[in-house]
Amino acid sequence: MARSVGTSTTPCWSSFTVRRQTRDFASEAEAEAFLPQMKGGLWNIAIEHNIAFKPYFERRTITRPEDPEQAARNLAKSFGQPIKEPIEPVHGLTEEEGYTIFRSGDNIRYVAMGEVTAHVSTGWEYFSRTLAEGIQNARPLAEALDADLATAIDLYLAGFYETSIRARFLTFIACLEVPAPVTERHAAAVQAPSHFKRQVEAQLAEATEVEERDALEALLREIDFKKEISIRRRVRRLVLSEAPLAENARADLAKKVVESYDLRGTVVHAGAVDSQALYEAHETALKTAKLLLRARLGLAKQPSDEPAMAT
Repeated sequence: MARSVGTSTTPCWSSFTVRRQTRDFASEAEAEAFLPQMKGGLWNIAIEHNIAFKPYFERRTITRPEDPEQAARNLAKSFGQPIKEPIEPVHGLTEEEGYTIFRSGDNIRYVAMGEVTAHVSTGWEYFSRTLAEGIQNARPLAEALDADLATAIDLYLAGFYETSIRARFLTFIACLEVPAPVTERHAAAVQAPSHFKRQVEAQLAEATEVEERDALEALLREIDFKKEISIRRRVRRLVLSEAPLAENARADLAKKVVESYDLRGTVVHAGAVDSQALYEAHETALKTAKLLLRARLGLAKQPSDEPAMAT
């Protein structure tokens, strides 16, 4: 018997819920194997239309009643809804978050409880093409190899849940930091701290006081960190090596990203920054995150410039 995937994912900003039968499959295993493609479609919607969602992708169980018609009557009565005959049977109940796999033709009801929210509906046609593009073209993530990309996507989605532009800006900058390549400095620049590290290790071996050991261990971690190029340069290198742009455009974007990263330091350490400079840096970080995430996911099309939608 054919199986269908039912997906329920609720983002923030413009309220968008995917709760629909995705397609029919020959077996439950085939339906389960489709989940990575569905993730690609949802990620594409988030990147293309600036709509975030909570990336909860665990499978939910379905509670099936012995009498589907009586279950429908009980459910309508519980919510004060009129009971219209002939009643449409309810074949199962499940939770809203996550995904479910069920037989084609089953009427599954999703139950959710939580905070009160306001919603603005947008037609399915607005998103269906973007979802289909992601399903068809986004490359599935290899869990071990793509851990940094998965984290970057999580940060991108989380950025839209922040209520202040400062918090969103810092989150999108972190989204760029995670996939930035980690490389060591030139050998000449690594040699000097390596000598110093051996001296600190010798001192640590003789240290007995807790505070002294803690200070020396922190210094050792700092020395190891100094062997790598700065995060600022790593982010610049990420843009120059991966942004799907012409050479001049890549260089211009890398310059703007570095300027935005410098402003990040001001926001973190000083707090007060010029509002226009913060807005421009935020837009640069968001645009760059969208561009690089699409490239990493194998989606060649450039992201749209539409503003993020808020309710």
